[in-house]
Amino acid sequence: MNQLKYYFYPNPHDEYAWTKCPQCDAKTKLRKFCLMIHYEEKPLNFRRMLSMRMECKFCPACELVTKKKSEIETYLRELVESWGMTFNSGNYFVFGTMEMQDWKQNQQTPMQPSEALDKIAPFKDILDFKIQPAGWYFTGDK
Repeated sequence: MNQLKYYFYPNPHDEYAWTKCPQCDAKTKLRKFCLMIHYEEKPLNFRRMLSMRMECKFCPACELVTKKKSEIETYLRELVESWGMTFNSGNYFVFGTMEMQDWKQNQQTPMQPSEALDKIAPFKDILDFKIQPAGWYFTGDK
């Protein structure tokens, strides 16, 4: 595997999309990433490493990649159901990225899993942010 690269935030809130970075408040940019996903069905002893090219929100200053969890799960649900299995959202995790040129090469000539692992850059960390919607909040002071 390559050196650690980027931080990742799987946004669980469909109603909130980041236009600014939740860490540094800079504007986020749209960028295509090849997200690497591990999917596993334990009772069936079924494991797959998947690559998914998706447009994500990206903060270059913080190296933060953000993607809505529901969009990832929609893609995975369709894929898993095409295999004749039932999708369970607890059976996957996003663990890194692959350079786009390596992803394109893998689409043309599939790599062995060990070779693909050498081309993957795992995330530095997977983050979680607490969201407080805009509005007035009682602080307890009068």
